[in-house]
Amino acid sequence: MISTKQPSPKPKNDNYARLANYIADASHEGEKCLMAWSAECMAGDDYQLGISEVLATQACNERTKKEKTYHLIVSFRPEDEEKLSKEDFKKIEKRFAEVLGFEEHQRHCGVHTNTANPHMHVAYNMIHPKKKIRHAPYYDYWKRDELCRKLEQEYKIAIDPGRKQRHDLHQYISGRKKTILPAVAAARTWEDVHASMAAYGLLLTCKDEVQLAPFEKSSSGCRIVGHEIHTSLNKNELEERLGTFQAKKKFYPALETFAPSKPKERGQKNEKAVALEAYTGQESFDGYLKRHKEIIDMARESSSSWQELQSALQDELNITIKERGRGAVFADLTIRGKNQPHAKLSSLGREYSRARLEAEFGTLKKLEEGRQGKPKRQYSSKPLHRDPERGELYQEYKVGIEKRKRLFDEQKKQREQEIREQKLKWKIKIKKYRIDSTLSWKEKRYLVNAAKAEQLRHEELLKKKFASQRTKIKEEIPYGNWNDFLRQKAEAGNMAALAVLQSSKIKEKAVYKERPVVKLLEGMTYTVDNEGNITYRLKDGGVVRDTRKEIIANKDNEARKFAEKLRLRRFGKNKAQAR
Repeated sequence: MISTKQPSPKPKNDNYARLANYIADASHEGEKCLMAWSAECMAGDDYQLGISEVLATQACNERTKKEKTYHLIVSFRPEDEEKLSKEDFKKIEKRFAEVLGFEEHQRHCGVHTNTANPHMHVAYNMIHPKKKIRHAPYYDYWKRDELCRKLEQEYKIAIDPGRKQRHDLHQYISGRKKTILPAVAAARTWEDVHASMAAYGLLLTCKDEVQLAPFEKSSSGCRIVGHEIHTSLNKNELEERLGTFQAKKKFYPALETFAPSKPKERGQKNEKAVALEAYTGQESFDGYLKRHKEIIDMARESSSSWQELQSALQDELNITIKERGRGAVFADLTIRGKNQPHAKLSSLGREYSRARLEAEFGTLKKLEEGRQGKPKRQYSSKPLHRDPERGELYQEYKVGIEKRKRLFDEQKKQREQEIREQKLKWKIKIKKYRIDSTLSWKEKRYLVNAAKAEQLRHEELLKKKFASQRTKIKEEIPYGNWNDFLRQKAEAGNMAALAVLQSSKIKEKAVYKERPVVKLLEGMTYTVDNEGNITYRLKDGGVVRDTRKEIIANKDNEARKFAEKLRLRRFGKNKAQAR
């Protein structure tokens, strides 16, 4: 279980109603929403009326200049869905509200099952419905993380190590279980347990549960609950054997200490680029640079000035180094202007910081205009999938996406031109009223106000006109990236597209040779996510998820029967029974 707080939008973009409708999947009639509900609203079970109530509450607080909505996402493992009922999801949400201090606040919640991992969205109104003051949780990550570990234990669901540093600590302790656990089993007092933990640089504490934390101050706040490592480190089991917990009284030398990953190693990973690649299925500019780092290294070693380095980068990769703000970036030369792809210099490591490059080549000098020849390589956001059947599909995708871009560009130019003409028309009309000497000042004021109101009405009509045009373009070419194209093809029955999607998930040659459930699909719908996982929805509401490695069904009886049929078709009788 992983909890995430979505980044807060700017106050002007904070829109509770839009978020609540997204949670209920109102625009798609609940296709991806397993359940949706509201809590602490006077409207009761009326979801939409509850949204109006929240908006009225938020309007009562005009003093705060910050956002008024807290968006929480709680993700679960695929196998956890069959272990949790609808009531369990509601109880889990209530526990999060209590930990974050939102138990008396209005909120709208929903569980989505449109991705490989089922997840729960919660929109909290940060304005208290009675006090009308804004509540913002302090150090909320640690509170949520601690609650996740407790809920995993209570509901017997998969344990997730959590954030990077915590994950490192979990691996460090797990790797030393073979020596730690026998020492704890042989201990006769709590002091013996403290001594065995101290040998590995670990401090044992106990509040609600036994917790292990490293000595280093750099890892403060990073801790692991004992039972996550092994059941023998459970508080109740230890206290039955050793008595009530006692704190450490002596100093013990550490033979080994925990060393978390260095900031340098973590900093080289561009989270936005990783998220972009996962969403689109196409290579990011950051990924393109890292893939050709050896070429950039060679260009740097063979250059003695900025001009030589810039020319070498242009000839080899069609990129350049240019100033951006107070720093510098690698920029792509294929696309110019506002949408030009770029990545900070230090994305390739600290040795590529602007300070170090200027120490080597002097003050940064931009690339001189004019190209000597055609570059050997250039960035093209190509697909990350390596399936042999990708070629024809990608050609079809490129034709469609280029047409979509062209139609949007044409529509944008037309919209801008009509808006300019409208503004000029009304500007002339209003000026004419103001300089007309035959009109009294009252008549002028009335006509100018009427003209401005009419101008606003025409602008709204223009917006609706072009919004409908954009909708038609999206309906004609409904995909905006490579992953969307593959998903839609796979949902339409294209097995080659499904195989390409799955090629990014597991490196296996085996793909679906035929539709897995041709005769069984009557009366049900199915969707495919960005990793090629198939989610089947039965008529009575049952859900079955096929992740290729395993087939998971929820608690519905029909879903379990359908999942068993799928297992037989996929794995055969013997393997299906083993699973």
